[in-house]
Amino acid sequence: MNRKEKLSILSILIIIILILMTRQSVQLHRQIKKIKRPTIENRQFGNMSVYKWVTVRDLAKRHNLKEENIFKALEIKPEKGDENMPMGELAKKYNKTPQQIETDLKKIIKKHKNIEGLRYE
Repeated sequence: MNRKEKLSILSILIIIILILMTRQSVQLHRQIKKIKRPTIENRQFGNMSVYKWVTVRDLAKRHNLKEENIFKALEIKPEKGDENMPMGELAKKYNKTPQQIETDLKKIIKKHKNIEGLRYE
């Protein structure tokens, strides 16, 4: 093959790749346009809270608490593996309402922040 043939084959490949990229970009743009912004009517307030997916271990690390103190605040006698279970599943397992779990967690975090604030003053 001479130089002109190689150049023509390469040019054809470049054109094909550009066409495919353009096509994919247009498809992606159309799919993004179909996504609608959330409105007050279609939001999911109850199921999107943090307490549904955060675990006791994550919460303890994030707020420098002991896992045992979190279980005490939730009034739960933990079994093995409960520290890795999401709060939503813990609530179901121990027959607690989501509101109870949420208020208990807020209390212990607020209490811990107040104690830490007093230490540094």
